[in-house]
Amino acid sequence: MSIRQRVLVGGAATLGVVGASVGWFLVGAPEHAATEVQVEDTAQILFQPDLLAGIEDVRFHEPTTVAVFSHRGGQQALTDDLALNDAVLEHARENRTDWLSEDEQKWADGLFVFAVDPEGRLVGTYFGEDRKVGEDAQLAIQDAAKDDFRAGRWTEGSVAGVEAAADRMNAPLIRRPGGMVAAGAASLVTLAGAGTFLGIGMHRARKSRRSRSAGDTAMASVVRDYEVTELHARLIPEDSRYGGLMLRRYDDYTRGFRELTDLGNEARGIREKDYDTPEVVERLAAYEEKATSLDNLDDVIADTAAFLNRDHTWVEAWNRQVDPVREDLEGVEPLLEKELPEEMRGLREAQKLREFASEALAGLDRLRGDLEHRRVVPDDALDHLRTTRDRLSERLDALAGAVAREFGEDEDERETMEKAMRAQRERRISEPTIIATAYPTWMWFGSSSFVSGWSTGKSEVEQSRSSSSGGSSGYSGGGSFSGAGSSSRF
Repeated sequence: MSIRQRVLVGGAATLGVVGASVGWFLVGAPEHAATEVQVEDTAQILFQPDLLAGIEDVRFHEPTTVAVFSHRGGQQALTDDLALNDAVLEHARENRTDWLSEDEQKWADGLFVFAVDPEGRLVGTYFGEDRKVGEDAQLAIQDAAKDDFRAGRWTEGSVAGVEAAADRMNAPLIRRPGGMVAAGAASLVTLAGAGTFLGIGMHRARKSRRSRSAGDTAMASVVRDYEVTELHARLIPEDSRYGGLMLRRYDDYTRGFRELTDLGNEARGIREKDYDTPEVVERLAAYEEKATSLDNLDDVIADTAAFLNRDHTWVEAWNRQVDPVREDLEGVEPLLEKELPEEMRGLREAQKLREFASEALAGLDRLRGDLEHRRVVPDDALDHLRTTRDRLSERLDALAGAVAREFGEDEDERETMEKAMRAQRERRISEPTIIATAYPTWMWFGSSSFVSGWSTGKSEVEQSRSSSSGGSSGYSGGGSFSGAGSSSRF
């Protein structure tokens, strides 16, 4: 049964056929894609292909221009509740005058701006006069993105925020108050439930479509590479430590391929009108996950064969193993100099971390030379990478404890910070590398995970101190500007 049918049936049961028809007229299904999507990623935290693909599936009640803006507010934004509001307005005045009305006193008609500041831990929503919603609705839109933002999933959070806004802006129930009066009090209850149900169903349908599309793409790649992957597996030396472990993963690959075939057949048999059901969302998500994991696994099997045998592509295969470790080590300096407050940069644990990162980066360069001159075997080179990451994790752990003690003013605050850091430390990171695939339960603490834990813990402590979770509207430097919008912390 489709969403429309379920709303009509529910309305008939409560109010009769006439009441249900009025209910459907008032609730209305959003049917317009975004007129234009503008991405102003000044903080460089968004993955634009996924962002655009996610927003492409979102439907609005009226044609809407969507702008996604990211901005690094620095230390000032941590204490200035209006910092993001001001940053969006300043950016519009300097770079995007099309975001402003003709008199530049409000936001342009037909516009929705979704903004995030990863440093100030602020999320904001801003609306043209013909798209604005109430303060409670603004906060609900912002809240929709916060779980993803707290986990550092900036692209996913932005899509979730745009989806939430699309469900609320210009909804006919808001646009036509006369219709609500005519329907009466009983209709209001039914319509509210129908509107909520409709919004949830449409969100599920969008997720289902995205999972089906991503799953189909990944499965096509797996099917195309299946025979080549079998050949690569035959070339993996069994007497290698990592080779033996990867051959076990190849057994998982062959079993997984059969499972994926079944999931793919099931996915193709699901009718699109059923995409809004929880069961279908779950099955298509499982299809996407299985296809993506196998698509990554066949690449790792190919890299294992190339690297362990030192064939003509071994350098590229090695780079894919070492680059994530190098990225973690190179992230230490920005972590210390940009993320942590100045008074914490001189901590003994911070100095030890900085020294280790510098030495380890030099060690990676030496390791590359040793590989080229065959002074080290591939297995030992991979062991070196794993040891490097383990030692980096130990130093980041030590700094996390020192930061919690330094930042927390009492035991509760220190525990809050430690809990946020611990959650990131214990989070399993999926990475298509030989080591992570060979040891699927291996976990490490990377510099980006530290930053996410620090930001989350700091935000929770500061919110506790302020005892305020509401949004902040207005613009401290906006003059007479009165555009609709607000921001809140996550």
